[in-house]
Amino acid sequence: MPVRKLLDMALLEAWLTEFRTLGYLTGSDIRVLEQDDDAEPDADIGLIVVDLSNAKTITYLQPIAGGDGSWKATMEARDDVIELSAVELVTLGNEVNVLGALVAFLETKSKALLAAC
Repeated sequence: MPVRKLLDMALLEAWLTEFRTLGYLTGSDIRVLEQDDDAEPDADIGLIVVDLSNAKTITYLQPIAGGDGSWKATMEARDDVIELSAVELVTLGNEVNVLGALVAFLETKSKALLAAC
């Protein structure tokens, strides 16, 4: 069974709350938004969205199609050039590291959820 069918907005919110308690420092805004699913219009499906503070791009996290519980991060294209100072670049690098930790956390939670089914 694809893990996507087991996820809803409340579960994703709970996972984000748990992740935040781990103490990762980031300036990113991380939230769950409702996602439309044409295949299942009544589903309460959520999408995790991350606004990287200095990248001027939106990144969203979702399970990879299939069923093994793996996740991916998709960064939307930007129209503007980004110029960063040394501090801003280090900050962006930290945010990307936290994003990687979040993807790994979501994969761990998803694989445990699948194993329990």
